[in-house]
Amino acid sequence: MRKLARLMTHFYGRLCGRELSANVLHFQFLPSHYFRRHLRADGHRLQGRLLDVGCGNQPYRPHLPRVRHYIGLDYPVTQALQDFQARPEVYGDARRLPFADGSFDAVLCSQVLEHVNQPDTVLQEISRVLRPGGTGILSVPFIYNVHVGPYDFFRFSPYGLKELLARAGLEVETLRYQGGVGTAVVQLVHNWVFSGLARLSRRGVLGTALAGLLLPLLVLWCALNNLAALAVDRLEIDTPRFSPNLWVVFRKAAGPAAAAS
Repeated sequence: MRKLARLMTHFYGRLCGRELSANVLHFQFLPSHYFRRHLRADGHRLQGRLLDVGCGNQPYRPHLPRVRHYIGLDYPVTQALQDFQARPEVYGDARRLPFADGSFDAVLCSQVLEHVNQPDTVLQEISRVLRPGGTGILSVPFIYNVHVGPYDFFRFSPYGLKELLARAGLEVETLRYQGGVGTAVVQLVHNWVFSGLARLSRRGVLGTALAGLLLPLLVLWCALNNLAALAVDRLEIDTPRFSPNLWVVFRKAAGPAAAAS
């Protein structure tokens, strides 16, 4: 059974290439597409000494050329649950960051706030360790399925996220919607189907073999869905109301305003 499972993984990897989710055949292509686009647009704003809060596998690290000193922090429990290959420089709790006030020029916090039970406290801690005038990038889900349970607590609307950032003394400079209704619907369906495929592959040799037979068809199906989702997203001329994910560039106020916060 393990040999068959490894064969499925190998086949999927060869088909999609080295950067799996960057390929339109991959079931996670849509979120990756928007993340890459927005990282190209905003990644240059992060520079100097950077803290990656909830760094996971640190996928952004190679794409931040202006960062001089990168420090990844992650929570040991959730890190172990997801079996990441990369290891953080620091293990710690984002609600009590083990760093001095104003010790970072930039902060990155991607897909983390939904997994902490006190997101307002995390943002206040981010504001505390960020120097006055420092910049950060934050991404959070709005329409997305439950994941990394039981550590999945919240979803964020753009208005709620702006309110939380303002309370922490952080100013929103740019807010980007990562996809529209096309991406939201297709990504939920893909996650549902492929989580079912993973469960099927764990049901003995027969289940693994059946999952292996279905995989090539599902890969082609994913490609068609991904292209259709991008086309539907473009139909939303106004601000997307069904965006699955939000991306925010924020700044900590400089001078007296920062001290008051």
